[in-house]
Amino acid sequence: MSILINVASFQARPGQSAALGSALLSLVSLSRAEPGNLQYEICQAIDAPDTWLVFEQWRSRGDFDFHMATPYVTRFLAAVPDLCAGDPDLRGYALRSPGSAEQSRPI
Repeated sequence: MSILINVASFQARPGQSAALGSALLSLVSLSRAEPGNLQYEICQAIDAPDTWLVFEQWRSRGDFDFHMATPYVTRFLAAVPDLCAGDPDLRGYALRSPGSAEQSRPI
């Protein structure tokens, strides 16, 4: 089993950046409290403040799937069409850094 890293980018609709940021930030403490969560961060682009990023690390795909099915994430996802211009860009990554504990594990 290897760590799952996800990066999701959200582009706020005009005038919705503050609401999008608030909605994303409301997920932090709840997500960090989940047993499989290793890291959960919200970032706002410095040069494009309507662009928001979620950086998250999960112990396993099952832990991430559990997270996505929680009531607070499903409520957030239902609000995304009103808050965002287009669909979020979600990318999954495998850790490859030399010397990391997970680097030597097969995917």
